[in-house]
Amino acid sequence: MKLDEWYKDIFREASNIAMSHALTSLSQMIGGPIEMEPPEVKVLSRVEFLKHLTMNGISKSFVVGFDITEGLNGLTVLQFPTKSAISLSAALMGMDPSGIEELDEMGKSAITEVGNILISVYTDILAKLVGEPVSLSPPKPIGSLYDIEKELNRSDLRHVEKVMLFKTRFYEENIGFESYFYLVPDEESFEKLVKRMEEQVREAGGEEGGV
Repeated sequence: MKLDEWYKDIFREASNIAMSHALTSLSQMIGGPIEMEPPEVKVLSRVEFLKHLTMNGISKSFVVGFDITEGLNGLTVLQFPTKSAISLSAALMGMDPSGIEELDEMGKSAITEVGNILISVYTDILAKLVGEPVSLSPPKPIGSLYDIEKELNRSDLRHVEKVMLFKTRFYEENIGFESYFYLVPDEESFEKLVKRMEEQVREAGGEEGGV
């Protein structure tokens, strides 16, 4: 249990600087101050990952995928749940979200700009965690569970059983929204990430013991 808490602390620490930069950019886009809760980190099973995507409305939410091309290997997925996607797009376009039932192309385009900011943030977080540069491919739209299952059937991801989830909540004066960032690393990358995090846990423990 203590290790689990250490891991969460490491994720939060890696997130702080990157998230503060994101908040500045988002505040400028929305035209008002944005507050953010500390990121929540979970490890999901393959089945839980698929259920989580579906539960948050994969067909009506905003979902994009990115291949990891440097530092690690695998797939990342960014999802704004349906309600959050509508609230966010309305805020960006100066509209009332109560009259919006689903995203149109203009709404998706607006959220894409926010998605680009958050993907940059999460890439920075991963780079800090593994201690080397991490790069992602251009985004590819995810419109259904089939699109995700097709990705999971790739040779490098076929046997993946652990998916890392970063859940982030943001608040503006009149709205609140959340995003989910899923890291689907191949087995070797997952082991690499855990090993690097364990090293950071030991380093933190050594510093604590030396005080």
